[in-house]
Amino acid sequence: MSTPSLVYLARPATFDDLDEVAVLLHRVFGVQTTAEVLKWKFSGCAGHLVGSTVLIRDHKIVGFLGQIPLRIRMAGRDLLAVQGADVGILGEHRRLDAFLNLLVKTIDNLEAQGVALSYGTANANAAITLSTLLGQSTVSKTPLLVLPLRNTVPSPARPEVRLLTRFFTACIHWTERCAARFPAPAHHPLRMIRLDRFDSRFDTFWERIRDDYLILLVRDASHLNWRYVEAPGVVYERIGIESTVSGEIEGYAVLSLSRRRDQLRGRICDLVTPRQGNRRAAHKLIATAIQWFRSQGADIADVWMFPHTHLRLPLRLHGFIPRNTTKGRFQANMLTSSAALHLQGVERAENWFLAIGDSDTA
Repeated sequence: MSTPSLVYLARPATFDDLDEVAVLLHRVFGVQTTAEVLKWKFSGCAGHLVGSTVLIRDHKIVGFLGQIPLRIRMAGRDLLAVQGADVGILGEHRRLDAFLNLLVKTIDNLEAQGVALSYGTANANAAITLSTLLGQSTVSKTPLLVLPLRNTVPSPARPEVRLLTRFFTACIHWTERCAARFPAPAHHPLRMIRLDRFDSRFDTFWERIRDDYLILLVRDASHLNWRYVEAPGVVYERIGIESTVSGEIEGYAVLSLSRRRDQLRGRICDLVTPRQGNRRAAHKLIATAIQWFRSQGADIADVWMFPHTHLRLPLRLHGFIPRNTTKGRFQANMLTSSAALHLQGVERAENWFLAIGDSDTA
């Protein structure tokens, strides 16, 4: 008795697949992209594809599951992780056997390449798919904070809510102005700088901050340049703050702009200062970010910051307010059973430091 051949074949993706993958993603999501962007994105810190999988039928790519390889600092160790970014199958091939083939090959590929953890920051619909495919558990909603910058931001319909909104907005702007005027102490003056690239001082800075939280993405110069300097077709505003005495980095922020519907949104993609460092650095970075957003005509600014982090309070003092949203989900899943890792806390949000730039949405 002959064994019937598989209708669908899943295999690890290669760089040569990416032109066809770009066409597939455009057909599935309606978003135009290029092989150059996908190569940058899915090679990540590794310089090659890790865990990305294509689904083949009749020698054509009909499905794709993309993983961004990243280094992650977890409980004092640097490990290989992946961020699930894009998963799509052409409509006529959305069948159970197709998904299962894609899933099994992806898991085999991740295990073979020593990936310790997968995570994602998907919207609600994609979160269901990713949790089904990779077994990711929801850690929390995305920790969104927003700051209204212009009076053109739409107001709630109910009059009493509009009145309260105006009152709180006035309070927000007052606290923002007060916080921005805090002078830096004379014994430790700070200076704002614009960054063309992240130099070797950011490797030293990373060594200083790497154990501030139990779990955070590696943020050395190599990662920061890959994420915020070398991204094809994306422009970021990069600002740093340094000591005028030692020249050491005391923090940085990465900003971007995007248009959604009729609003121009400013985004603090990354905001980092040492947990036990000079608290004035955070206030100066946030104030500079707000000033830049205003100069660009942004209507609203947003940032991600968990309540347990040391930067949450400075952001609140500058007027950022929590916004409950059901659209975003932060998910994570351990892919190794090694007891030596002691990482049972992966599914607790209070162990993480997370920024918008740690997702592929910025």
